[in-house]
Amino acid sequence: MIIRAEPINPIQRHKSLDVLRGFALMGIFAANVYVFDVDGFSEVETSFKSLSFGAADVPFGVFTAVFVLNKMMALFSMLFGAGILLLVDRLEQRNVSAVKIHYTRNAVLAGVGLLHTLLWFGDVLHIYAVCAFLLFPIRRWSIAKLFTAGSLVWLAVLMMSFWTSPSGIIADYVLRALAMMLFGMAFYRAGVFTLKRSTSWYRKRSRRFLGLGLPVCTVAWGFSDVNESLSTMIHNLGVPFVAFGYVCFITNLLLQGKIPKLADRLASAGQMALTNYLLQTVIGSILVQAVNQFRGQRLTVLWMMLITLVIWALQLSWSKPWMKRFYYGPAEWLWRSLTYRKVQPFRIKSPTES
Repeated sequence: MIIRAEPINPIQRHKSLDVLRGFALMGIFAANVYVFDVDGFSEVETSFKSLSFGAADVPFGVFTAVFVLNKMMALFSMLFGAGILLLVDRLEQRNVSAVKIHYTRNAVLAGVGLLHTLLWFGDVLHIYAVCAFLLFPIRRWSIAKLFTAGSLVWLAVLMMSFWTSPSGIIADYVLRALAMMLFGMAFYRAGVFTLKRSTSWYRKRSRRFLGLGLPVCTVAWGFSDVNESLSTMIHNLGVPFVAFGYVCFITNLLLQGKIPKLADRLASAGQMALTNYLLQTVIGSILVQAVNQFRGQRLTVLWMMLITLVIWALQLSWSKPWMKRFYYGPAEWLWRSLTYRKVQPFRIKSPTES
């Protein structure tokens, strides 16, 4: 069977998913910037402990610990899980078997991820690909079954809080990605990601879940110097609530039309999330190590936040004009071309060229 792979019509895209993906992508850099000058998982814990905190650093450190750390990966993983079902639905609507496309697509992603590990140890793409292999057979599970499975896997994540070796950190990465993808699949089936709930529904749940999750994560931060493993477990209790609270908070703003310009830029960044994620590693690593060399010592939290703001500004600035001229980001174009084994359209032709 010949599978026609055409650029997705902007009208057919779920802008809410793109905006949320762009939002999560910005947050992921804010978390990853702390370990761009680290050589492996065995140094992660030491890296955080060695951060110097002056008076100017504390607000940014608290911001990262409470609002960013693990929550943005959780949100991004939810969106990846939703994306699995979105692709399946689109293919099956065209009477195309999704099996071959799904596994080819994620095999390519795994390859990109393994190449990415040559640049930086903290790649999640190959982990996402492995999780996608495992999740495809259960794509028809009910919402309740998906949510229950996600909850059980997250219980395992809570137990992982006490396993702090490098192998424990890797296992934690895999389990938390898998759990959040299951939640994302459940939320997609429930219509949460595709704006099928009322504005008041999103508003009430954003207040409820952020109101519960953020205080829990704040308490966890307060325990960090007392008992690190206990602090991690308390933190992980709050992560799913904050991540889902962000979903509802951003979606509520979208439905009310309160952030149209920012939403457009976040959506563009989200559409080329793979390209931007890879560029975050390249540019972030160069900047962090260059400033380390210039200062003659490791960056403080304040400096890392300044680099984060630079990357946010760059990616939000270039993504929108790029997506006006091209169907995909460069990495997305290559990913799609390899998935369908056919060179995909890349540049959007102007009306005069049509």
